[in-house]
Amino acid sequence: MAATTESPYKGTPEVAQETLSYCTSCKMDLAHTIVSMKGDKIAKVECKTCQKTHIYRAPKGITEPRKSKKSADGAPTDPKTIEAEWEKLMSAQKAQPAKTYAFKSQFKLGDKINHPSFGEGIVHRVIFPNKIEVIFRTDLKLLVHGGHPAP
Repeated sequence: MAATTESPYKGTPEVAQETLSYCTSCKMDLAHTIVSMKGDKIAKVECKTCQKTHIYRAPKGITEPRKSKKSADGAPTDPKTIEAEWEKLMSAQKAQPAKTYAFKSQFKLGDKINHPSFGEGIVHRVIFPNKIEVIFRTDLKLLVHGGHPAP
């Protein structure tokens, strides 16, 4: 399947704009700065984490849907299903209070969080040792959290 070279963000991508891309060094979908364009497609990006420049690769967890299937870890791959998955998880956890997100706080799988920018979300995956994947209403976000997950 051919990967798309368009930014998953709204609007036309431009040089020096931030976008989400798969970093081959960090092995994760991370924030990148657009370095060059080829027509209206993103050509090269610089990882904001490791500072390496590489060709743009579509984020693996967001923009490469697999015809109504789920990824190997059960995460929804179609952006249109993210909101449906979020609604399902939020209704299942409606009795649980939301924790306010702070990067020094610790979170575990299934925790409901309230992020100041992204709103309410649920921890969908814990990535050892200090990252969590959170499903928000319209997007999946990779966030840093304060430490090792509870056993």
